[in-house]
Amino acid sequence: MNAFSSIFRYMLTFVVLTVISQKLGAQQKSILETVDKHQQIYPSSCIPSSIEMILKYNNKVGLNYFNLQHDWKNRNDGSFDYFDGKTINGLKFRHRFRNKRGAGFPLVELYKTISDELANRRKVVISLVSGQRMWHIWVIDGIAESGDFVAYSRDFNNGYTMVIADVKKRVKAMQGTDIITYSSLKK
Repeated sequence: MNAFSSIFRYMLTFVVLTVISQKLGAQQKSILETVDKHQQIYPSSCIPSSIEMILKYNNKVGLNYFNLQHDWKNRNDGSFDYFDGKTINGLKFRHRFRNKRGAGFPLVELYKTISDELANRRKVVISLVSGQRMWHIWVIDGIAESGDFVAYSRDFNNGYTMVIADVKKRVKAMQGTDIITYSSLKK
């Protein structure tokens, strides 16, 4: 990719992120600033990377915290189960919707759970198909004007912030997926 293409791609991403963030601005604090300052360290560390983003967003760790990714390294046999029931710096994580994907997947219940979490000012970690037979992990941040969910992540290869505003559409095409939610432990 030449320098002009890189600059154009960066500027386009910035404009899209700015517009979406402004639309979400009145709704709640966006995770965008956290994602912009975060990085995915290893090609296959997107699961722990997303948990680190949640911890950073909730001010539970500093911006230079990458311990979960360093422990995980480049595992490609991991799943959300690894964080199910774990409490990290006052946040307890829960793996949800382990249902088999297919026509019977409870999409309405999944979407309601995500909406409820967002209404309670909590982000949701979601697994989505990326390319052919590959997966990537995203943090759902809000609801777009279209009614679909907006999610952010980091691109490992180029290090830029990625945004999508069609999570429901993707999940429907996949016939379901799993998520991670979290709750704050009261002191």
